[in-house]
Amino acid sequence: MDHAQSFRERPSYPELGFILLTGIGHAVVELVWNRGQGTTIWGLTPDQLYNFLAIGLWSVYVLWRLATTRGIARVWGFRTDNFTAALKPSLAFALCAGALLLGYGYLMGRPVVAGTFWVALALYPLYGIAQQFALQVLVVKNLRGVVTTGVGRAGVAGVVFSLAHFPVVPLMLLTAPAGFVFTRIFDSRPNLWAIGLAHGLLGAMAYYLVLGLDPGAQILEILGRPTPF
Repeated sequence: MDHAQSFRERPSYPELGFILLTGIGHAVVELVWNRGQGTTIWGLTPDQLYNFLAIGLWSVYVLWRLATTRGIARVWGFRTDNFTAALKPSLAFALCAGALLLGYGYLMGRPVVAGTFWVALALYPLYGIAQQFALQVLVVKNLRGVVTTGVGRAGVAGVVFSLAHFPVVPLMLLTAPAGFVFTRIFDSRPNLWAIGLAHGLLGAMAYYLVLGLDPGAQILEILGRPTPF
């Protein structure tokens, strides 16, 4: 391994610290907003505004690293050469987990094919890729100097991914095993596109079938709002 490659793959504890602070900030905003329902800023709830700001700031950082660090995209998993190899286990897990979600939704009387489901399904994989980047690159990759085994890192990833969905307990219970499995897949087949797509499918289904929410309608509402400026 040459010096440049070693630099790209070594843990970055500032990244780890800042992504954990981002997650803690999200939890704080969720708790405060839950106590003050109805509060909006520029037509967005505080948690929505926080998410947009966090995504924007991290996007600037990602674009800067991509522009200044040669080969970092491949190290991070933005690659296509192993897409099929990573997609097969990702979809196998998504199909198994999706069948369980369908069964739960059927028992609860929640339809999965609401008209707006397809809006969520079209857009949620982008969010899934972003979440998996945060988990696999900013958290798991930067834990390799501390947690030396793949199973150990996957276990930590499951816990971190679950806590990132606090305080929504059903999502916390679902995301813990998902974080573990996706991390095990990424550890042997590092491809964010594949696990992000599978994440997006399961995420869209979970909102409709488990939480009984309609994120597709919320997306259309947000896109239809006039800009605050």
